[in-house]
Amino acid sequence: MAKSSSIDKRKNKNFVINNRFFLKQYALKNYSIFGQGIIVVNLLLLQIDILEEQDLNNYEESIGQQDPSVHQPISYIPKQNFWFKMLSLKIKKKYQIDIQAEDNYQKKFLVVFIKDASIEHFSIYSLKL
Repeated sequence: MAKSSSIDKRKNKNFVINNRFFLKQYALKNYSIFGQGIIVVNLLLLQIDILEEQDLNNYEESIGQQDPSVHQPISYIPKQNFWFKMLSLKIKKKYQIDIQAEDNYQKKFLVVFIKDASIEHFSIYSLKL
């Protein structure tokens, strides 16, 4: 019997593989507007497994003028945002990776999957461009 954490990891990896085109498009578009940042996928709020361009557009429209937050299904969190700093500390503590270091951003974006409301359980993946 497989552990639930290994099933979660496989599901998240499959999500990145299945949606890499749209995630890259989303990351590049937001990078050109906001600069460095991370893509956050809140699994508690996301209801679908495969994204389409219209889904990302709907998420962007529903956000409107709100600040990017981890309390949205999919969001791009810029480096100067409070949530970026919060996630950066949690990633550094859990994975010993400093995502604020410049060399960690060359030709890749980080995708963070949030699995609980307290952001204690999450996984990270990098998207190479």
